[in-house]
Order: sequence, then structure tokens, then C-alpha cells
Amino acid sequence: MARKILNTNDLKEYCLPAFREAFGENLVCAFTHGDCLMENFSPVNDFWQVSFVLKDNSPEAIAALSPYLKNAEKIGVAFGYFFTEQDIRTSEDTFPLEYLHIANRHFILDGNFTLAGFAPRRNALRHQCERELRGLLVRLHREFVYMHQKKTALDFLLFAEKELLPVLYGVYFLLYGKYPGSKAELFGAFPKFLIESPSRDPKEMMRRTNNYILAVSEMVQQVDTLEVV
Repeated sequence: MARKILNTNDLKEYCLPAFREAFGENLVCAFTHGDCLMENFSPVNDFWQVSFVLKDNSPEAIAALSPYLKNAEKIGVAFGYFFTEQDIRTSEDTFPLEYLHIANRHFILDGNFTLAGFAPRRNALRHQCERELRGLLVRLHREFVYMHQKKTALDFLLFAEKELLPVLYGVYFLLYGKYPGSKAELFGAFPKFLIESPSRDPKEMMRRTNNYILAVSEMVQQVDTLEVV
């Protein structure tokens, strides 16, 4: 019976032979990234995300991984993206925020990491952060309405934080020129987005949801007017 993978060394030991067998010379790099390398990740309850850089990422080529899907699920591994080096080079201004996260939160399982040393073009990152924030603001207004029907204020705040956090890292990079080393460092720069312990007072919780939406609105304006080189 396959056992749950609990750390990156186990991930490399158990999965790398399968990746090499599936892709052979087509494999440029295999790496894990995303939430599984962030604070508070629980490998017992959540999945390790593994992505690949391949020489050929055609449907026929990536289908080689299909026989491993069932066992991967059993041991707590999910597959993310299948890039080529050209894909990355030609989309750096399209996905600067995603590549910023991958470049700063990854563990290499095999090969040469294509995004090593990646730093996004600041104007491209500003545009994406603004677009993501404006989209979030639209969704927050919708969630606010449902909060009065079948969700709680805490549900709203947890949803808002989950959606905002990836963008907040990008805004931090725009303002300070570096990727934050921890959530504590991130929230130290943006204390308005730190969720406090729940209150039993409905009016207090309503005040917090209102303030959260207002803070996102203010950040939209800040990023919109931010001058970058």
C-alpha cells in the first residue's frame, strides 16, 4: 500500500524514478511549488504540487504521465503545469506574478530550473496585480451578499485572504523590490489584511468585513497609481 509523502526528500525518492521513466530525455526539470511550500502546509491533508519543464509538452508527450496518476493521488501528489522553456520565455510578461512565486518558492526534484533568478518586469507585474485586485474586488462584493444568507463573516474573511495572498506577495515585491520571506513579513507591511481572532459580536465582524473590502479598494488605487520603471 502506498504511503503518504510527508516531506520533499520522500517526494524526490518516491517520485523521481517514475518521472524519469515517463519522460526520459524529454524531461528538462521537475519541481514542486505553490501552497505546499508555504507556511502551514499540511502534507497529511493537502497535496504536493509537481510541475515540469519539458522539451515537448504536446498532449501526446504529457500523456506518458497518465499511468502514474492513480498512485500519485494515493501518496498525496498532484500535477500542476507542463511548460517548455520557450513557453516560459514568451510568457514572462503574461504571468509575471505566477513566475515570481515559482522562482521564489520551489524545490527542484530533477534537472535544470528554467526560472532560476527570474525577476519580473515591474510594469508587467504592476498590470497583473492591478487586474487581479480589481477582479478580487468584484468577487468580494458578491461574497459579501452571500454572507448574509448562508455564510459567515469569518467565511468571507478566510475566502478574501486566500484570494488576496498571492497578489499581496506581488505588491510587496513592487514596493520593496524583494519577495517576502514569510507571512509575518508580508502582514507586517500590510497589517490591514491580517485576520484577527473571531469575535462573537456580529457588529464587530461586520465592521471587519467592511474594512477588508475598503482596504482592497485602497490597494487597487495604490497599485493603479504606482510608478514603476
